[in-house]
Formats: sequence, C-alpha cells, structure tokens
Amino acid sequence: MQLRRLQHGVILSSVLVTGLAWAPHATADEHVRGVISGRAADGTLTMRADDSANLTVIVSDVTKLRRVDGIRQIKVTSESLISGLRIQAFGAYEGANHFVAQRITFTRADMKMALAIKGGVDPTDARSLDNQKRIAENARLIEQQQQTLARQANQIAGNSERIELNSDRIRLNDDKIVATTGELSATNARIANLDDYDVLSTVTVYFRNGQAGIASQYKAQLQQLVTQARNVHGYMIQVQGYASAVGSAALNQRLSMQRAIAVTADLQQSGVPPINMVAPAAMGISEQVSTNKTSRGQAQNRRTVVKLLQNKGLSER
Repeated sequence: MQLRRLQHGVILSSVLVTGLAWAPHATADEHVRGVISGRAADGTLTMRADDSANLTVIVSDVTKLRRVDGIRQIKVTSESLISGLRIQAFGAYEGANHFVAQRITFTRADMKMALAIKGGVDPTDARSLDNQKRIAENARLIEQQQQTLARQANQIAGNSERIELNSDRIRLNDDKIVATTGELSATNARIANLDDYDVLSTVTVYFRNGQAGIASQYKAQLQQLVTQARNVHGYMIQVQGYASAVGSAALNQRLSMQRAIAVTADLQQSGVPPINMVAPAAMGISEQVSTNKTSRGQAQNRRTVVKLLQNKGLSER
C-alpha cells in the first residue's frame, strides 16, 4: 500500500512539473522588462525583453501608464512610449510572443535616456522618407512651372506692343503686366504687408506626428478653397507650415517646410497657378496655438494654415 501511494505521488509531481513547464505564461500576473524597439499606428509596441526575446506588447485604452518618480507614480499618456524607453509591463501573455499589458511603468531616468537616444538618431521612418521624396519632387515641379511662367511673361511683354484695344482694356492689361512682373520678381515683397489684403477664407490642415502627408478630408477642403478662388479677381493664396514644440528645433523647422510645400503642391495640382501663390513659409514652432504638454495640444500645433487673400484695392473696385 505504501509503495502504491508513493507511485501515485511521483506521478502527480511529474504532472505538475510538466504543466508548469508547458504553461509559463498562464497567469494574469506576469510582468516583463525590456526596451521599446518600435511602435505601430494602433499603439502596439515591439519590445526587446531582458531575456533577448522579441515581444509584441498590446496597449489598450484600459492600460495604465505610469512614470515612477521616487515613491510617486505619475499618470502619463501613450505619447511617452517612445523607442529606446526601458519599461516594465504587467499583464498576461497571449501566445508565446504576445503580451497584453494591464499596466506599464518606467522611471524618469529611463525617459531621459530614451530622449537622449532619440535626439541622436533620425526619427523619420520609411513612410516619412517616402513622403519627403514626393515633396522634393513636387518642389522641383513648382520651380519648373515658375520658370515656364517667367518665359510666358516675357512673351506677353513682347507681344503687348502689337495689341490694339480700347483705353479701358489697355489700362487693365497694363495693370496685369505690372502685377505679373512684380509677382515673378518678388513674390513675397508684394504681400509683405498683409494689412493691404483681405482674408476671404482660411483652411487649416492638421498632420500626424512627424509626417507631412495630407489626409483625404483636408484635400476636399483645399479643393473647395480652389473653387472659391476661381471666382475672386486678383486672388493670392498664402501657405504657412507649423510644427509642435516637441523634438529638436532643426527637425521641427524641416517638418514645417515639408508640410507647407506639400499643401502648396496639392493646391497647384488642383489648378492654382504658381503666380497666385505666395512662396510656402516654414514657421517652425512659432505661433503655438495650444499647449504641448498633451497629445491633443501637440496635434493642434502640427498644422498648415492656408489663406485666400485679395488686395483691398481690387476688392473695392
């Protein structure tokens, strides 16, 4: 009898050991440590764990995010989860390489280290690089169009002597020739003082963090602005790009220019001649319209402002 009991005990112990070996991720109180190596658009993280395993960490709306400062735990947003940040995630595994996080914590020192790493590398991903190539190509096309307009303006000036019109039409043509010459020689100088212009309409285009691509809803608003401009005599369109005050100054200045150029290219592709466009302006982090302490405020600062203008002298005629 004792021998039989001993055999049952050995078998039971073997089953328990085998179960633990095959189900290391079964409990809902697991935790992992590691460094964030990437972040998807839906908020899902990729992490290099301390045991060298590559994990997918699923972050949801119910995941608690905390920064540990000594004995305090400060609530933070998902924008804090950047590449290079060392974190500790609490939750449960779903499969071998998927971890559902109920709570994520990191220290102030971890964040400082991650920001230092981020400042030393180029944060632009493959999609942003592709956008930059398209923006550069659009800028090249704009320059070619401006050169073509300059040649056409010279032809108009040469043919103007042979035009015989009544006095009113001659006066109007003279005004157009003077305006065209001034626009081609100094576009910004003609509109340096916005007090001389009426703002007829404004469209604000917002961008995702670190990107210059135009969302479809803003393309529709820009098209409406172009349609309105066709009915305005002597109109001009001003484009100013901005960035949120997050990241390096050089990166934000570059992003603001890329956004202004992208919107300018879209307007010209919709039929706006370059002579009716003010040169796109990179405003960097100037004129912040909201706080940069929240993700919502940062999103409001990542923008390009487009204004449809008309000279007050023309609008009063």
